[in-house]
Amino acid sequence: MKIECPHCQEDNRIEFAENISCKKCEKNFKGFKFSKRKLVSAGSALVIGTVGGYAVNNKFDEERYPLEVEYAIVDTCVNSSKSMVSVSWYENKRDACLCTLRKTEQDISYSDYKSDEASFIASFRHNARSCS
Repeated sequence: MKIECPHCQEDNRIEFAENISCKKCEKNFKGFKFSKRKLVSAGSALVIGTVGGYAVNNKFDEERYPLEVEYAIVDTCVNSSKSMVSVSWYENKRDACLCTLRKTEQDISYSDYKSDEASFIASFRHNARSCS
């Protein structure tokens, strides 16, 4: 069995016997409880991480526009008024614009946004009514 020394963290390969001690620091393991370590191989971890990362990345790519585009849309929406407004009005308008963009991104993919601006604008206006 392979166990880690509770004193110096050195790995030790041992057989079951009494009076077992660490091969490095020579301290006794008496009074400690041990269990087998279960390790995932580095290759398995790499494959799981790669596949999981790819899936997560694709999920976000499908639902979100690039950050610069999102910012420009929200900025245009919020700052469409030419007059001075109160802070509370501005915050409410910002929340409504963010809600509208969130719903529109679910309706219109980024590739559709780039190819058919009229559909995006129609969907954005429709969603704005439910977010106001």
